Amino acid sequence: MNIETFGLNDQFTMQEAFELLNSHVVKKEDEDNKDLPIEKIGFIAGVITLNDEIEVMIKFPNQLTQLTKTAFADKMTLLEMP
Repeated sequence: MNIETFGLNDQFTMQEAFELLNSHVVKKEDEDNKDLPIEKIGFIAGVITLNDEIEVMIKFPNQLTQLTKTAFADKMTLLEMP
């Protein structure tokens, strides 16, 4: 008997989420913009647990977004800061 389990490997662990704190991100649609305005750069400002799922809180100058690991991978790119 083969049982498939969904949703177990596509969630942040608490360790992964906390390691991302204060990291800078940009939306995937803006990642190729060479002259990226500061308003397009966000940072991971918090970690929240809802319904046994860990999400990260991303703060942009005019927006606050919370994303699961799957949504984060689909919508955001981590910026490498020197």
